[in-house]
Amino acid sequence: MTSQLPTITLILAALALILSGYCAWQIFFIKRLKKTFFAGSKALSLESVIYSLGQELQNDREQTAALEKALAELKEKVTFAVQKVGLVRFNPFNDGGGNFSFSLALLDEHNTGILITSMYGREQNRIYTKKIDRGKCEIKLTEEEQQAVQKANDK
Repeated sequence: MTSQLPTITLILAALALILSGYCAWQIFFIKRLKKTFFAGSKALSLESVIYSLGQELQNDREQTAALEKALAELKEKVTFAVQKVGLVRFNPFNDGGGNFSFSLALLDEHNTGILITSMYGREQNRIYTKKIDRGKCEIKLTEEEQQAVQKANDK
């Protein structure tokens, strides 16, 4: 038993030396961290840093809420913007010429909009407009106008 006593003492002394070195290193690291964190002429308390970060977070949340509201309003409005376009070119006369006449359908998401038809002739050009409401028109559509509306709905 007496021969084990110096060995145990030696182990305990070595363990105490290791622990004291580890503690000294921890104290050095904490002091260095404290000096770095609170250094400079603009050193702030930890409480004020946390408070300012909390304020920034609150401001960011308010901005995000405002942006989400604006985005929802924009999504609602964009359904009424022209989203569908259909164009049909044709020749209304049998005496030759080219496809200079056209029907143009401009519709929103609800298939509401206008139909513009231009009838081009050698002596004159006539332009007609018709209102389209949810895919229907009060006035009878020509074959080319129906094709223009159909092309707009296919997109």
